[in-house]
Amino acid sequence: MVLIRKPQQQGFMAGLAQAEDVLGLLVFGTDAGGVREAANHATRAVLGARADDPLSVVQLDEDVLKDDPGRLLDEMQSIAMFGGRRVIRVRNAGGAFREAMKGALHLERAEALVVAEAPGVKKDSALARLFEREQRLAALPVYADEAGDLHRLIEETLAAHGLAVDRDARQALADLLGADRMASRNELEKLALYCRGRERVRLQDVRAVCSDVSAHMMPEMLDAFFAGNMMEGLRLFAALLAEGAPAAAMLQAAANHVARLKELAAAMAQGMSAEQAVARARPPIFFRRRPVMQRQLRIWNMDALARADESIWQAMHQARHMPELQDALAERCFMSLAMQSARRHAA
Repeated sequence: MVLIRKPQQQGFMAGLAQAEDVLGLLVFGTDAGGVREAANHATRAVLGARADDPLSVVQLDEDVLKDDPGRLLDEMQSIAMFGGRRVIRVRNAGGAFREAMKGALHLERAEALVVAEAPGVKKDSALARLFEREQRLAALPVYADEAGDLHRLIEETLAAHGLAVDRDARQALADLLGADRMASRNELEKLALYCRGRERVRLQDVRAVCSDVSAHMMPEMLDAFFAGNMMEGLRLFAALLAEGAPAAAMLQAAANHVARLKELAAAMAQGMSAEQAVARARPPIFFRRRPVMQRQLRIWNMDALARADESIWQAMHQARHMPELQDALAERCFMSLAMQSARRHAA
């Protein structure tokens, strides 16, 4: 089965309950919360009201399959006590899961659909390629929300609570959210609760509920590192850690920052100046950050941004497998970015 890209994902989910020929679904990508949310959606699509029934959902993870490689195949063939299809949820899917899934491809019929979560896994990984290549498997990528997706999420979530949102409040939310879909939704639900009984969400509401010190320091830290100012970047990095910001979230924010710079660099490749690209950016860049972004665009070209993207992804991948070292891994990655920036600026 082919990779299920974003425009097809809603339709795929809607038909998943009837797709009994599908043995397994791999949900993967850089947005860990989005991966979890999509896996939950797939589970509900298959089980409906039984999605919260522990007899209908089997929970496994990568470590279990390392110790017991045959467990997945056993669960896929086990008949539910009260009938009906089950779902096998696999967390942190990796190499052990890939080998176990290979062993299940010979099954003519499975009593359960496998829904595997692989946050941080790229589409060119061996695991993603297996699910994209095999006819009875499906691969669904989930990446951090782009600007349009995030604005829709903000408006739809608040509208479900009967709330409209002012333009400046929506932009402030878009600047604060986006790295993790579930975390974004949780923040919006918290904001909706705060504004209950009102008709509109205003900028002061966002600042009261969603803004914190780390939200303001994160862009400043990234700007420092990408401008080659290592000492200022390290100071802000340490301050963010002290505030309780996870290093993994900082790496995700850096990946989002690179994606934004790539969009602007692509506009420059079409003939725009750095000033024009930043001025015409959508969603708009806060006016105080525009000169900083323009300087970064003069330092980082598309090739350099591609290398930065790869180094950030490598750090994210290592941090997922060695969470006890995520602070050191993130710090090393950011220092490398600052050194690259300083060299490019001096050249």
